[in-house]
Amino acid sequence: MSLLRLLKQSDLLQKSSDSKDIFHASHDHSVVVEASAGTGKTFALEELVLELALVERIPLQKILLVTFTEKATQELRTRLRTRLREIVEAAQSGKDWLGPEGTGSCWEIDAPRLEQLKAALMDFDAVPIYTIHGFCNRLIREFAFENRLLFNQQQVDTRQLMEDHFRIFLRSKVLPPKSTHSPLMNLYLVHAEGNLETLQRELLRLIPQQGKLIPQWPSFLKMMQSFHTPWKKLCHEDQSLRSSQPGSHPMREAFWLMNLNGNSEKGILSSLERIIELLGSPELPPEECFLHLLQSQPEKVTRPKCAKQMKSGKQYASPDDFPDAQKDWMAALEELERFFTENELVLEKPEQIKKILKAWLILEILPPLRSELEQMKLEKGVYDFDDMLRIVEENVQPANSNGSENPATPLTHAVRSQYETAIVDEFQDTDPRQWSIFKNLFLKSASHRLMLIGDPKQAIYGFRGAEVLTYLEARDSMLSRKDAKRLSLKRNFRSTAGLINGLNRIFQNPNWFESPKGIGYSQVMCGNPEILLEDSHENRRAIHFLEIQPHFRIGRTQLQKLERKKSNPFPKEMMIALNRAEGTDCRSEDDFLKTVSREAGPEITGQFRNELLKTFLQTNRRKPERELAETIAEEVKDLLKRKVLWHDGKENQSSTLKEHQICVLFRKTSEGEILSKVFRRHGIAYAFYKQRGLFQTREAHEILDLLNAVVHEDQPQRIRMALLSRFFGIPLHKLDSAMISKPQLMLHFRRWRSMAKEGESGRLFHDILEQTRVMERELFVSSSERGVTNISQILEYLQQRIRENGLSLAEAVRHLQKLIKEQESAEENDDLLRLESEKKAVQLMTMHTSKGLEFPVVFIFGGFSGDPPSDHYRYHDENGQSIIRLFGIGTPEAYLQEASAERQRLLYVALTRAAGRLYLPYVNVLSGNESTRWMKFDKCCQKELMPSLDSVLEEIHQQSEGKIPLRTADEFPFSSSRIILSEMSNEGFHQEHLENPVQDSIPNLEVELANLLSRNPLPLKEKETPENFIGRLKKNSRGFVVTSFSRMQQEREKGKTRNLNELSKPSFLDFDARSEEDFEETREPDETESMKPESTTGVLEPISTEAKLPGGVATGNFLHEMLERIDYDQLLETSSPEAWSELSGVNALLARILEKHSFSEEFLSESAHLVWHTLQRKIRLGEDSSARLAETGKRIHEMKFYFPLPDSKNPFTLLGTEDSKKLWNGEGWRVKSGFLNGSIDLVFEWKNRVYLLDWKSNLLENYNKEKLTEVVHEHYLMQLQIYLLATVRWLRLFDEDAYNQRFGGILYIFLRGMPNVDAVHFERPSWRKLKQYESELEKPTQPRLPAMSA
Repeated sequence: MSLLRLLKQSDLLQKSSDSKDIFHASHDHSVVVEASAGTGKTFALEELVLELALVERIPLQKILLVTFTEKATQELRTRLRTRLREIVEAAQSGKDWLGPEGTGSCWEIDAPRLEQLKAALMDFDAVPIYTIHGFCNRLIREFAFENRLLFNQQQVDTRQLMEDHFRIFLRSKVLPPKSTHSPLMNLYLVHAEGNLETLQRELLRLIPQQGKLIPQWPSFLKMMQSFHTPWKKLCHEDQSLRSSQPGSHPMREAFWLMNLNGNSEKGILSSLERIIELLGSPELPPEECFLHLLQSQPEKVTRPKCAKQMKSGKQYASPDDFPDAQKDWMAALEELERFFTENELVLEKPEQIKKILKAWLILEILPPLRSELEQMKLEKGVYDFDDMLRIVEENVQPANSNGSENPATPLTHAVRSQYETAIVDEFQDTDPRQWSIFKNLFLKSASHRLMLIGDPKQAIYGFRGAEVLTYLEARDSMLSRKDAKRLSLKRNFRSTAGLINGLNRIFQNPNWFESPKGIGYSQVMCGNPEILLEDSHENRRAIHFLEIQPHFRIGRTQLQKLERKKSNPFPKEMMIALNRAEGTDCRSEDDFLKTVSREAGPEITGQFRNELLKTFLQTNRRKPERELAETIAEEVKDLLKRKVLWHDGKENQSSTLKEHQICVLFRKTSEGEILSKVFRRHGIAYAFYKQRGLFQTREAHEILDLLNAVVHEDQPQRIRMALLSRFFGIPLHKLDSAMISKPQLMLHFRRWRSMAKEGESGRLFHDILEQTRVMERELFVSSSERGVTNISQILEYLQQRIRENGLSLAEAVRHLQKLIKEQESAEENDDLLRLESEKKAVQLMTMHTSKGLEFPVVFIFGGFSGDPPSDHYRYHDENGQSIIRLFGIGTPEAYLQEASAERQRLLYVALTRAAGRLYLPYVNVLSGNESTRWMKFDKCCQKELMPSLDSVLEEIHQQSEGKIPLRTADEFPFSSSRIILSEMSNEGFHQEHLENPVQDSIPNLEVELANLLSRNPLPLKEKETPENFIGRLKKNSRGFVVTSFSRMQQEREKGKTRNLNELSKPSFLDFDARSEEDFEETREPDETESMKPESTTGVLEPISTEAKLPGGVATGNFLHEMLERIDYDQLLETSSPEAWSELSGVNALLARILEKHSFSEEFLSESAHLVWHTLQRKIRLGEDSSARLAETGKRIHEMKFYFPLPDSKNPFTLLGTEDSKKLWNGEGWRVKSGFLNGSIDLVFEWKNRVYLLDWKSNLLENYNKEKLTEVVHEHYLMQLQIYLLATVRWLRLFDEDAYNQRFGGILYIFLRGMPNVDAVHFERPSWRKLKQYESELEKPTQPRLPAMSA
């Protein structure tokens, strides 16, 4: 056969002007390849394998290939198989060349080599390509004898072992009184809230981690022994003082007479009082004394801050002036304070005692728990995921490390006999244990090759245990050998030449890659000049900056603070001028200074220029982030509209840029949620790669506990676990008494079990939320919107799985358990939320997720916020040892440096995903205040990026101002534009920013979503808005269900009216599941009256006062449903009813609701005006507050409640006795075993106060305040009272102060009057009035509000 030639193309094998050295397989046995982003690392790896197979004749089965993800192994396996098949087919067809021809080094495929490749292709499945864990797992299974393991060793999940064993461990080793850990455990349970699940999760996370735990406290018992002597000494001194001076404590008097600093005096005296009180409590056990003394912060007393000048009436300048007896007392306390300090027991706040107890308990029980788990696994013959690496490392570590050549272990001999070469890809993601394995298996063998491929600039998985320091140590060890070689790939085959040049300039800034030493950045060259992005826009170069503009505002609150401030930098005349300019809002430095100058004069303005700019700069990042998101959305639409052409350098012709070729990267999922909301409003299709973790949240674990209790309601321990969750919120110390004293709790579980057996999972989930009230409690009481979102999404996911797969509840619970343990994956759409097919969607993903991907156009969004403080910090000390700090004061400096370096590496990954264009946000510095930028951010990705962009932006501005000559895009690949949007005030965006239509090439996603909602259950959303939380589960299979208190006055069930005497068996668990037919008959009579409205003068843009919408039930139902289903945030950001109703998604939703209620489309415009003006009109919320309903934060539609009825034998009397008689006769009200079941149209929060709202669609003669008050008091007074009392109970406002602080008031909004006048009746009864309502409405046996504790 003729020879087939293949040109070697990789820089590792072919010398070029850019690569001076190449790989020589014959003598390079220890090789480190550093491959920057986009330099063709996978292709180079393929060629390395071919070089070893074709030149060194090493069988592929002898070349071990290891990477770090399953996806990467599959890609590598596919590419190698395809390459081999192409070679074999080309050789068999008699070709002379495969691929490009050239004069450089090439491979020659003769007959023997062809047979070798055909044999490798036939047995390709045996080619060893693994992840690191897959490789170790294979070693354990195949070499059990060498690993000293059982041959039938099984892999298990540590989490399951912990679940089974942790509580047994606590009961047997920790809780018994004789246990050395018992005193500390008791303190943890009593003083640190004793959350065993949190403790279990933290221990589980720490068990596999390697590193030194600090602080290294002695055991608690030893600490108590050391504490005993100085404590007794202080007690003795205190007793002596008290006996010598009866009455007030002498130390109290001494400190009162000491010249304390005014700012510190309160804290010092508070600490002293706690210490004195503690010393006066001899009955406390020593460990409680230890804890309370530590919590009192004795250092405040031993080192008090004193004023420099003696104040009148003071006697002592410092503790040195105290009498001898008081000095002795202070000396004894100082000895205890030194004891605490030496043992690193210092608190910044008294609340940190909880963290100390948890950290100490972890330090004590982690070693014995590890030993117990290891022993249990040994006895059961099992191992877990982390054990794989540990077992292999232990069995490749030579027992004797003396001598020049370490003796190989049996496992090492076995592995070396099977493999000749090991190539490890993505080695920057390694950890010390993984490096130890490969070092002992291959590096320490003179006859084996080890090749490491990676890029330390892309080491971004420190939170998973990967350590860039390990990579650097491994590189140094590799290069210390004589047969070592360090190679690098310096040609970028991903990006355009302009983009590469721009990134070279950014990354060569000295601020990049300073830490740790040894990373650095080397310039890369363009490897494929054919890659090109063609754009007709003149001001869009390879790297485009979106400049966030400053915001200056002179507000009343800020002026008042300045006037009260002692160090006010502005003179009186400037303050007078600033007060005249109150309310000024400017979006540039020049405009702001001009505005101030008009009031104060140019001279004084210039004098205080820098102080003015710094004082009135609005640095909050929320508004600029939203503006940036809007700008990105507009730019995406423009890119698609302009028909930008993309040529990837592989095909012969360019193609129009598509949606899926655009990617927006962000640091946190919450930033992606901001983007997705904006994209949805603009009608842009997007695919949102959500971070995994929904099923690893606390909510998932608590739902699992609750559903396990339902499935196994006969097992008390399961029910105990459920009662401890937030669904019931019963404290641990009250659990036993609650199970005995509250038998209704057991009835809940029996009822839910019955629903589960009948297959009514939707009803079950709804009833769980209804009875536990966890959603409302988390949203309004705990302020946990994320928790509510997680609960909602998990229950919806389970309901969907049950319905689609026909699962029983027990099977669904097992599925959830596996998801929590990550033994199974959720469906793709549960991790990737889509509004359309991925092929036609802009990609939204985190920077971490994007690693390994590339896109023609990339936007960087977010990264302006840092990570929240952590309880545990992991970092390295000066010797490189891994440290895990469980407790300490402040954030370790070493951790801050490592976190900053990792953020830089994360940014490098993000910026190098772009192939054609990169969009970067930019925040400039404040003139005259170089340390202040226009937006506040700290310890985040953008802080690492901004300094390297300053010089580039300065050059852009100098070119635009003509200060330096303009440079071409080839010379200077940067451009910028300013983010200049209309004010994002409560009026929303101006019309011009909403009228840019979506191109036909973009699917009308809002219409698709609207159609989907009309026939399917609500899909999962990127972020639940609070107003959609309650009641979403009611929509799973019954269509749209809606309720309100006022509508229940006409409710009928199957043509019958219920009353107190017709009640079925007592039940508090009934729920409202009416059909749409029921719904049609639920409007109030007085809302259906048709009266000619009185003409009024409008404040907002008026509409015709001649009503088109008819009166009646259908109109009320229609308007209520509109107000429940629309997106308030979307409406807020429009400037007129027309702009809002013309949005495709809104128009489709309104049209569908009109059709559902048998209205023609001619009513769409008027109904849109009613709703828009209602939500946009600024209404008074009492005497001191006002707001637009669309801008209110937390909202719950149709909030249900139960209200206790008075005894039917003793009905009360009330104004409007006819109404009361109707009510207690049971006409139209849903009555349930002594409870009235109702729901409130809308509950919302504004400025930390909760308000109730009821929509009214009445046709009235006029809508002035007197008329509205008359209507409300005549028809709705009883409703108002019940609303009020039910809400006060729900919010647990048991005294007047709590009521005044938390409750805002009740609003009745008459929709038909809102476009023209403020048609709102507002009422906020006093506490005294509320008590009067209570006595009138409730039966005498009901407890009064102050007495209610649950």
